[in-house]
Amino acid sequence: MVNDKMPSFVLSGIQQDGLVLPKKTRFEKERVIDCKLKDANLSDPIFDQCILESCSFEKSDFSGSRFFNKTLLAHCHFKTVDFQASGFSNSKFENCTFIKCNFREASLKDCEFSNCLFTQCKIIDNSFNASKIKNLKFSGKLQEVSFISEPPNTPLLVDFELCKLDWVTFTDCDLEQIIPPADPQHIFFKDVSVRARKALALIISEPENPINKLLKRRLQKLTTQRGALFNIKNLEEYEGPEFTKQFIEFLQGT
Repeated sequence: MVNDKMPSFVLSGIQQDGLVLPKKTRFEKERVIDCKLKDANLSDPIFDQCILESCSFEKSDFSGSRFFNKTLLAHCHFKTVDFQASGFSNSKFENCTFIKCNFREASLKDCEFSNCLFTQCKIIDNSFNASKIKNLKFSGKLQEVSFISEPPNTPLLVDFELCKLDWVTFTDCDLEQIIPPADPQHIFFKDVSVRARKALALIISEPENPINKLLKRRLQKLTTQRGALFNIKNLEEYEGPEFTKQFIEFLQGT
């Protein structure tokens, strides 16, 4: 059962440790400003068409929360906040920082991010829409995360320099403007379509075998791609070490 709407003054301007609100407290068309909470339990809060501005939350429970109908969070700071199983539908984060937050089972695909930073957060088995991202930075590890471009070929404006990508996929994304991971386990080809075409021209003269057949299929897919990023270890586990060695060598032109 959803509680009656809660006025914004319940949160605006307060600085408190250990705040507990009734389960499923609902905020509708409210503006919450300069709220600083630590060790708070908000118990499945609902934010409908709200604005949260210059707020700070630390060691707080937002699990099961719902942000929707163009709810905006601007200049907010979240540290060790639990967003598990939360939903972000048609909402937007601007200039927000997330440090060691838990996003397990959260729905992020329909959420917009502008100038946001994720540091050491648990983001596993989730997805982001490239068309809803403007300057997003990750540090730490992303696992089984999908970046999807709807519509296709939207430039992905993400900084992965301090990030490790484990089974991360990119579907129909333009990767030419990303900052790739500095970790040597990853390899990035900005001009992958040109490299793939050159590799295909070379592999035609190679003897036909199962690995070459697979190489041709994989390279052919890359001829229309705008940038490509690979985790070498993941590729070895999926396709095998010998395929990976030849695949990378062909793309490097060695």
